[in-house]
Amino acid sequence: MRRLALPIGGGLILLAIGGLAGWRLHRPAADARAYAVMRLIAIQVSLDEAPPDYAFWGGDSQVELQPGGQPVCGLPLVNGGVSGSTAAAYADHLAHLTFPVHPHRAALTIGTNDILLKNKPRSAEPAARFEAAAETIVRRLQSLAPRVVVTALPPVGRELAALVDAAAVADYSQRLRGLCGRLGCTFTDPFAALRDGDTGYAKPGAMRDGLHLAAYRPALAALQPALCGP
Repeated sequence: MRRLALPIGGGLILLAIGGLAGWRLHRPAADARAYAVMRLIAIQVSLDEAPPDYAFWGGDSQVELQPGGQPVCGLPLVNGGVSGSTAAAYADHLAHLTFPVHPHRAALTIGTNDILLKNKPRSAEPAARFEAAAETIVRRLQSLAPRVVVTALPPVGRELAALVDAAAVADYSQRLRGLCGRLGCTFTDPFAALRDGDTGYAKPGAMRDGLHLAAYRPALAALQPALCGP
């Protein structure tokens, strides 16, 4: 089992990446909650010390694992990602964060942890819960930033076929597109180059462990045209 050491509040939290899937797929819910508590402290510190103009990117591990020090639209980036988050969990996380200075741009990447097969993600009730939670997040971000961008879900590796509903990648991405159509946010797909057609799966070599991207900087670069618009 590989472990990724993440700096949190002067110490280290070990984020387990179990086998082929991400930590959210194999760690108990209690561990996810405990990790989120520590991660939110780190995010709040960044928000408390944010400059007058910055960009905020919220979501799950696809955001949190972005390398630091990358400017976005010429602005510093505050990384608001919390590994293991479903849309409902992230809506709760965001509600507990305060923004002394509002961001100039905000983005959201969420949904991978919602499409586990055990959750039956394409059933009516889970899909409705996802949409409702995503709407809560987007409305909060819109109250903070004049421009909000929501991304499609990234693809998953074929080795996760027994754990993740790949067909829900496109389904939930379309739900987010429709949400932006209703709420006035901008929808974009910074993961388009990684997709193996419309299967929900990634091209060979595109993913690190089936769940996380093999390279994160290109995704941020692909996000910027939508995020940096007028």
